[in-house]
This record gives sequence, structure tokens and C-alpha cells, in this order.
Amino acid sequence: MLDERRLRRLRAKFDGLLIFLLTWPLLLKAVFSLWSDDVGMLLGAGGGWLLFVLGAVLCRRGRYAEMLERERPLGSRRGRRLKRAGGVVVGIATAFAAMFAAGHGIPISIAFGLLATLGYFLVYGGSEREASLRQLQVVDDEETARLLHDAWRRLDGLEAASRQIASVEFRQRLRSIVASGERILKLITEDPRDLRRARKFLTVYLDGAHRITEAYSRTHGDSAPPELEHNFRTLLVDMQNTCEEQYGKLLQHDASDLDVQIEVLSARLRREGVA
Repeated sequence: MLDERRLRRLRAKFDGLLIFLLTWPLLLKAVFSLWSDDVGMLLGAGGGWLLFVLGAVLCRRGRYAEMLERERPLGSRRGRRLKRAGGVVVGIATAFAAMFAAGHGIPISIAFGLLATLGYFLVYGGSEREASLRQLQVVDDEETARLLHDAWRRLDGLEAASRQIASVEFRQRLRSIVASGERILKLITEDPRDLRRARKFLTVYLDGAHRITEAYSRTHGDSAPPELEHNFRTLLVDMQNTCEEQYGKLLQHDASDLDVQIEVLSARLRREGVA
């Protein structure tokens, strides 16, 4: 059964499809104009449809980025910017199609464009992030924000690499590692003072785990020799345990001997080959 996080990500992939569905007549009109040798209609209908496609792509990327920003409270506004750009492009596409494909005058075309933009923002303007901002704290320190951004990028890399691995067991373990890593990053975001206790985890451990997993997925994603598979399984178990221990230490505000454990695991990560 899909968890809430994976359902949100799946739903985000379907955002913007309404724009594709509503503009298919333009594509048909452009195709039919090929048989009638109507170059003007081909350019008007085809150009308008391509602009709508660009608006839909910007909308989908913006909504997906907003979903990530909800999970990762780092103060980014990339999703909102992409979504707004999508609305502007949809408005331009509507005015363009009204003028060159439907033959309306400039004032009517502009009016259609403004109405399309308004409709776009009524449908897609709501931000999940704005609804949850009161529960989150924005990271103001530049170094902390940079380290967290890099750590999120490595978790993304782990998740992407896991999808290239055939073993269900390994994919599940990697998803568990990513989920634990996200909990750690959210703790640091809520209390940046935890960064001192987790710096080595972010800069050494996650980087090594990301590189090894990516290399394994690239060279042995479908299958691997039994010995290498055993070594990788052992590493994944150690990764899971280390993530859980790091999370527990942060909750206790105690970094007593965790650095030593991370160093040992990091040395193993460097030593294990994926050739």
C-alpha cells in the first residue's frame, strides 16, 4: 500500500494534465491544416498548442517543486516561480491561439488570455506550502541552508538510484534510509543548533552512501555476484542502523560516540568496491 508521501508525489505528476486535455482541439486543427495546405492555420494552431504544452510543463514542475518544498522547509520559492511562469505562458498561449487560430481581434484575444490566466490561478494557484508554513521554521543561516540543500540532493540521489535496482529488498531498505535521512534533516531545520552534532553525518556519511549506491545501481542494478550482493546488503543494514542512531542522538542532544561509528561506517563505504 502506498504511503501518504508517495501518494502526494504520484498525484503531483498528474498536475497540469487538464491543460493538455483542454487544448487537444488545437493539435487536431494543426494536423488537419497539413491536408489543406493552410500554413497560417498550421502556425497559429500548432504554435498555440506548443505554448500550452510549455505552460503545462511549467505548471507540473512548479507543483512538484512546491510539494518537495512542503517536505523540505528550506525557504525555497522555486515552485511558486515556476507555477507563475506557467500561468503567464498559458495566458499568452490563449491570446495567441484566439488571434491566429480562431481569427479574433487583438482586444478579444487579450481578454481571452486574461480570463485563461485567471482560471489557471484559480485551479493551480493554491500552495500546499503556504498552508503548512506556520508549522515550519525557515533556515536563515547560509551555511546551514547550503549543507541541508546538499544533503537533500544526496537523498534524492539515493532515491533515484534505488529505482534502478531490481532487488525489492534493497529498494525497501534504501527507502527506509531516505525516510530516516529526511527525519534527521527536518530536525536540523527546526533546530539548526543540531547541525554541529550532525555535520559529519551530512558531509561524510551521506556522500559516501550516495556514491556507493549510485555506483551499485549503475553497474549491478539488475544482478550482482553473491559476494557483492552480500556486502551491499550488509552496508544497507549498517546505513539503516546509523540513520536511526543519528536520529536518536539528535533527539537526545548527545553526540557522544556517534562520530566514531560514522567514521567506521564511512571507512567501510570507501573500502567496499562495486566493480
